Amino acid sequence: MKKEGQSLKVIPYQDITDLQHTLDRLQSWEEPLAVLDHFFQFRKGPINKKKIVKEYYACGHLFHAFFEEFIRLMEIEEEKVRKLDGKRKIAGESLTK
Repeated sequence: MKKEGQSLKVIPYQDITDLQHTLDRLQSWEEPLAVLDHFFQFRKGPINKKKIVKEYYACGHLFHAFFEEFIRLMEIEEEKVRKLDGKRKIAGESLTK
């Protein structure tokens, strides 16, 4: 059998563990985001305005913490993708020379 035209791309183990770490960090937000989802669902019955204001304030802080972490993780992952893409281009150039 000939393996012409087939290329095997190697993914470093560290990149795999980094991706798993990022996924774990995002999954850790599942429960706090469920709290936000519950807060913003339609409510029936009388509304306690003081309670709503307190919950809104707390949910605002929760969302802000998530948003900051999400943006930070996205920037880290985008940088990793740029580095991997750069390595791919360098490896591709060295193969053509």
